[in-house]
Amino acid sequence: MGDADHNKISVDTLCEVWEEMQRTFEMDIRVLLDKAKELAMELSKAVESSAEPVGRLRSQQQFKLNYLMIHLTEELQRRSDKACAKRRLQEWNKSLDKMRNKLASLSQSLSKLGLIDVLAMQELCELPDNSTHNYELLSQAVQRCEEIRTANLSVLIDQVHTEINEWCDLTLQYPSVRNYQKDCCTEELLDLLEEQLKEIKNYYNSNKSIFEMYAKRVKLWTRMEALEEKAKKPNRYHNRGGALLREERERKTISIKLPKIEQQLRELVQAYEQGNGRPFLVQGEEVLGRIANEWEDYRMAKEQKTAARKKAASDTILEPLNSTFSSLISLRKTTSVPYFNSSIGSVGTRPA
Repeated sequence: MGDADHNKISVDTLCEVWEEMQRTFEMDIRVLLDKAKELAMELSKAVESSAEPVGRLRSQQQFKLNYLMIHLTEELQRRSDKACAKRRLQEWNKSLDKMRNKLASLSQSLSKLGLIDVLAMQELCELPDNSTHNYELLSQAVQRCEEIRTANLSVLIDQVHTEINEWCDLTLQYPSVRNYQKDCCTEELLDLLEEQLKEIKNYYNSNKSIFEMYAKRVKLWTRMEALEEKAKKPNRYHNRGGALLREERERKTISIKLPKIEQQLRELVQAYEQGNGRPFLVQGEEVLGRIANEWEDYRMAKEQKTAARKKAASDTILEPLNSTFSSLISLRKTTSVPYFNSSIGSVGTRPA
């Protein structure tokens, strides 16, 4: 830890101690004031029933006590005024920060369509001084942006709706707002769409590692399927040069990378599901289940291909045998076969 961090911690600690002392001191003042009021009442009763010298002494004590009570009351009032002033200052600063955030949001939305100078608005948002003059500048800029926004509701709604669809594609989600009435261009609808766009962006940024890992997996899987299709072509051995060797190397590389990426993706998804208590969906389907189904379909396709190849090989072997058997049958039908006739004791010919 550097000296700057150590000094910051020390300063923060001192400020916390000072604030705690101030709170404790104020409580002590209130307790002391309550006790002074009780004592003043007791002295007031004692002065009325006391002899002259004793009464004069207690009257002097009461005067001092009243002075102390006045001083304590003024101190409490001063602290109350200071606390009120501090709260007002905090509220003032919050109002300017809120206005800066609103101006930044409006200018970002309007700048996408070239309706406003975003750099000028950014300079206003970065003004560090929370003076009344800057408040007026920010207020005027916000009002001007709101007027431009109201005058271009239809265009802005179309733009935000397009962005929602793009981000839904990026996050592999179905758009929550697919269609809307073109004539229903209200600020409420625009606010709704902008809020949905914000939620989708936050969802993507919060799970960016999962989406990036899933995109890598999709890329490898698609390439693996493409190589499988190339392997089915009958002319793959003709005029290929070193393409077959390159494809084989790429196939081996995919067979190594794909399981690793799927394992990393599985760990990320499981961490998400444990932390959020719900499954991670891809186009309405659990991502791990989707991957398992793809592998099952791939396995079944391979088995069907193997079965078809075995059947074709079996048919190739049986075809010459069937041809020979057919020839023998034809020969038997066209040629007389000798046989022994036991009734006449001679060899004759059996008719075909």
